[in-house]
Amino acid sequence: MTDPLAVVVPRRLSTGADPRIVAANRLFDLIVALAEDVGLTPIVTDDPDYPLEGVGGVLLPGGGDVNPRRYGCTSTAAVYDVNEEQDHLDFTLTARAREAQLPILGICRGAQVLNVAYGGDLQVDLAAGSVDHGAAVFSWHPVHLAPGTRVRAAHGADELVVASAHHQAVASLGAGLVTTAWADDGVIEAFEAETGWVFAIQWHPEAPGVPKHLQQAPFKAFADAVAQSGRGALSAQREDS
Repeated sequence: MTDPLAVVVPRRLSTGADPRIVAANRLFDLIVALAEDVGLTPIVTDDPDYPLEGVGGVLLPGGGDVNPRRYGCTSTAAVYDVNEEQDHLDFTLTARAREAQLPILGICRGAQVLNVAYGGDLQVDLAAGSVDHGAAVFSWHPVHLAPGTRVRAAHGADELVVASAHHQAVASLGAGLVTTAWADDGVIEAFEAETGWVFAIQWHPEAPGVPKHLQQAPFKAFADAVAQSGRGALSAQREDS
């Protein structure tokens, strides 16, 4: 059955007592709830071949680290929760969503997956610097939003204070991606694709303590894109009939 507001979400596959994994799984549930709050129908799946016909987009949540081998780097002691099954699930759904020209929203790990999928690479472990990007717990810091971008339009502001919890970040952007937000230390905090609807943020809008309107902002933008995508698909079906 076609649901133009349905979005596919790759399930979190890691379990265990590591507090970072426990936190990521808890945040996953908050992301799914925010998608529901803005009227989307999240379909959580562990099937990389889940049928994308009849859905409106793909939502890539946060989680553990992408295997550094996927972007030509060597692992270090700081790398955690590398899960080959998770990587296969996330990257396969991403590739299929791109091929189908579906809107994609990536959050934290999801943003990193998108960058690697476009041929970019990551900083395997951020060096200590002027901005605390957090790790096991959230830090809060400002990010600057570029005018004329999706992230600026979604938030209606030139600067935000965001909840951050990542020890990796974009090193170089993949082909066809452009920076749309950055921290004071130059770390890329958001990007989008030059073609197609791809919206990626490094911070955690779902974090407790983030004001509701800022929690919902990227999800509302995604929901609008999904709705537009669904209307386009339905219109094409009518023209073909």
